[in-house]
Amino acid sequence: MKSGIGGTFNMLHRGHMALFERAFEISDEILVGVVSDRMALGTRKIVRPFAERRRTLQKYLSTFGKPFDIVSIDDRFGPAISSEELDFLIVSEESNKTAIELNERRKGRGLSPLEIVVVPTVIAEDFRPIRSARIIDKEIDAEGRLLVPLKVNVGSDNPVKVEAVRRILRPLYGMIEVKGAHVDSEVPRQPKEDEVIEGAINRARNAIGDAHLGIGIEAGLIWNERLKWFFDVQYCAIVDSLGKMTIGHGPGFWYPPSVIDDVKSGMSVDESMFKLTGIASIGHRMGSVGYLSKELINRTELTEIAVVTAFIPRVRPELYGRIWSG
Repeated sequence: MKSGIGGTFNMLHRGHMALFERAFEISDEILVGVVSDRMALGTRKIVRPFAERRRTLQKYLSTFGKPFDIVSIDDRFGPAISSEELDFLIVSEESNKTAIELNERRKGRGLSPLEIVVVPTVIAEDFRPIRSARIIDKEIDAEGRLLVPLKVNVGSDNPVKVEAVRRILRPLYGMIEVKGAHVDSEVPRQPKEDEVIEGAINRARNAIGDAHLGIGIEAGLIWNERLKWFFDVQYCAIVDSLGKMTIGHGPGFWYPPSVIDDVKSGMSVDESMFKLTGIASIGHRMGSVGYLSKELINRTELTEIAVVTAFIPRVRPELYGRIWSG
């Protein structure tokens, strides 16, 4: 069985390697079409000479111990449009449409369509695809490791939320830039039930801008039917520049009955807690949980847990791909 792969391969990286690994897994040999200098320079500012790109590929492909051939291509389809030797076409997610068009062209020539094998996009540490241009610009290395600060926008000007995000992400990334910004949560000032989740999602989406991540954190009251009482639960939503969303929440705790009564009458939790404690803007300090627990836990620590739980699918993305949403 024989597979075909095409590309510029300007800087050989982990995304390219995933294509070749899949090709050699299902094939006895492969044909690699490498975009010519003339064609590559039509869409790119910086292109390594064809001879260099071919040598790099030869060295890498030789490690598989299977036969391969490298040819120059001057159009989108290369030899795959007419070859009667190929069985598979190995493509990235973004090249799938071209592969489908290629098969239509083959059928028009009386040739059998190739079996298209789509390899998932390989994501760098900043949750953006690994691309040669990004490696050339020194944003990432060939393995997808981030070489510049991770930029994070938090959908709140509350310093407690901003600091909680900074504390969790700094050990993971080292270089980070975390900024808070006032954004519209698009939910009532005292959210309940699904409004809490929606508020976190809206804050994340409205905050991201040109950052790598947008993070929204929203606290509100969640009803427990078994206990017939409200829990205060803080949700965290994290969206990346591809629109992928992950969500988690922190522990829930009970408010005193007087606070719940006030909320039912139209007050916000902050207003009720001020009436109870005399502490203005308690949510920007120790938080209600800090006061109620006598600082066994404060709001920053509570928020950190919500951020961690929302980040878990991003730590092990290979296990969560099917449930990630846009």
